[in-house]
Amino acid sequence: MGLRAQVQYELEQARRVDPYIVQGLRYKTLLEANATAAKKVEDLKMPLRVGAGMLFVNALLGAIFLIIILTSGGGENLGGSDIVAPIVDIIIAVNLWQVKVNWQRYTVWWAAIGLILFGLGAVAQGDYYSLITQAAFSGSLILLLAGTPSKARTISAAAIFVVFYLGGICLLFALSFLGAFAGAV
Repeated sequence: MGLRAQVQYELEQARRVDPYIVQGLRYKTLLEANATAAKKVEDLKMPLRVGAGMLFVNALLGAIFLIIILTSGGGENLGGSDIVAPIVDIIIAVNLWQVKVNWQRYTVWWAAIGLILFGLGAVAQGDYYSLITQAAFSGSLILLLAGTPSKARTISAAAIFVVFYLGGICLLFALSFLGAFAGAV
C-alpha cells in the first residue's frame, strides 16, 4: 500500500472511531494534503505515459539499429552507449508508465545527459543530422517532463518527437533505401 493510500486508510479509520474528527483542523489539513497529492499524480499521469511511450519507441529503434549494424558486420564501430542506452530507456519508461513521479526528474536528467553526450559526439564527427535528431528526442522529453507539464506542452513535445525525431529517422531510412536501390541499379 502506498503512502497516500495508507494516509487515506488511517483518516477513514479515525473518522469511524470519532465521527466528529472531520471537523478538526488537523483532519481537514491531512485530507486536503492527500487530495492535493492525488491530484498532482493524476495530472502527471498522461505526460509520464507519453514520455514512457517516447522512451519505448527510442529503445525499439535503438534495438533495430543494433540488429542492423550487427547483421551487416559493422559491430566494431559500436560503443557501450549503443547497448546501454536502450536498456536504460526501457527501465525509465517502465517506471514512468507506472506513474512513479520521482522518475520524472531522472528522465529529465537522462535526456539532458543524452543531449550533451550524443550531441557533442555528433558535433565532433560533423554529423549534424544526428545532432538534430538527438536534440529533437532529448528536447521533447525535457519539454514534456521539466516542471509541471500542461496540455499544450504535452502536445508540443509529442509533436516535436513525431515530426522531428521520428520523421528524421524515417527520412534517414528512406534515403538509405533509395541510396542502396540506386547503387544496385
